[in-house]
Amino acid sequence: MNICKLITLYLILILGTAHAENFRELNFELFDAAREGDNEQVTVLLNRGASVKARNRFGNTALLFAARSGHLDTIKLLVAHDADIKQANLNEQSPLFEAAKGGYMAVAEYLLIQGADVNRVNLKNISPLTTAVFHRHTDMVRLLLEHGIETDAVDNSGKTPIVYAAANGDIEILQLLINHGASTNVQYGNNLSPLMWAAGYGQLKATQMLLDTKVDLNLKDNRGRTALMMAAEGGYTEVVDLLVANGADASIKDNDGNSASQLAQAAGHIDLDSRLQ
Repeated sequence: MNICKLITLYLILILGTAHAENFRELNFELFDAAREGDNEQVTVLLNRGASVKARNRFGNTALLFAARSGHLDTIKLLVAHDADIKQANLNEQSPLFEAAKGGYMAVAEYLLIQGADVNRVNLKNISPLTTAVFHRHTDMVRLLLEHGIETDAVDNSGKTPIVYAAANGDIEILQLLINHGASTNVQYGNNLSPLMWAAGYGQLKATQMLLDTKVDLNLKDNRGRTALMMAAEGGYTEVVDLLVANGADASIKDNDGNSASQLAQAAGHIDLDSRLQ
């Protein structure tokens, strides 16, 4: 091969590498502009060759960054340039998941209209509904339920959306889930029920709401403990009274032979003893 051909190949290699690096930098600038909702800069970068399909090392696209920050106009701009609203990152978190997590209603509504999969879960099996419930985004929960999202999707810790609502004592969300058919009497991770979570965290109103659905008061978890035992050990007097008044059995003993009264005493809640006899 003569010297001219060698020089030509060398120049192609150098210029091609520089060209690729230039577009890589443009894509990173696009991620930043989308995250900030800077539509003017997004337009400039797209015109210079940045790609809406580019992903960073975590699999995030410009559209996903925009959804995570709640920038609806930026999302629409990217979609107009053929961005994929269904493209998730390496954790399988979609733009809809990010909108649900952040409580960005307008973004979620737009993505759903555009065909986003409402039931897509991430690698931890957490659904958009679960993350909306966990972060207490009531309107988002309502929106997702209205679009037919699965109410009893189980995440990798064994919990369903209603478990988080019960533990948080979030009455409005809890009622929404119940109205849309969420199971209140089923046991999940470690055989815990929504009532156990509500009672164990001292959530009086949530406990009452679950009792109104005719849950089984005396279900046991994997330790043999009931909702009453958990409320007693936590020292939640009002919850204990409510459970006893509704027929909770104080004589039941756990796998170690402890009753609700004994668990209360061991935790220093001596005042509960008379309520549990």
